[in-house]
Amino acid sequence: MSEQRTVKERLVEFLGSQGKPLMPKEISRLTGLNYNTVRARLHDLRKEGLVERRPEGWVLRKA
Repeated sequence: MSEQRTVKERLVEFLGSQGKPLMPKEISRLTGLNYNTVRARLHDLRKEGLVERRPEGWVLRKA
């Protein structure tokens, strides 16, 4: 049985691999994830302290 990563896990991994902030539409286009799902999960991840929103886009928070 293969393990499926959650959308939040995929977003954290994706943002961690990017060298720049990205807007939700760009994240959706590059990952193939639904735009509304991306927006909702980014807000969840922000509440959990894993990502932050900057004027130029979303980034993974540094530990």
